[in-house]
Amino acid sequence: MNWEDRTADYYIQRMLRQWDMGDLASEIDVERVYRQLAGDLIGRLTQRITFKKGTLRLKYMSAALRHEMTMRRESLQDKINEELGGTVVKKIVIT
Repeated sequence: MNWEDRTADYYIQRMLRQWDMGDLASEIDVERVYRQLAGDLIGRLTQRITFKKGTLRLKYMSAALRHEMTMRRESLQDKINEELGGTVVKKIVIT
């Protein structure tokens, strides 16, 4: 990644890590990657996204979407971790 491709988000996350606020930086990273992987429609139907201590909690407005995402949670976890370059998300809880 060259300096021209870096966004304000990149620099904010870097500062948070330097100030020993890595948990907040991880939360921002996980939410960004989730929204990128989920796409626009699923992103809009996601009511709440929280990430704490390796657990990603997702709340959906639709029962059908909840069921579908429950079936795909392992795949989603693998893709998020792959995108982040390590085992950041250890568990996904869907409500």
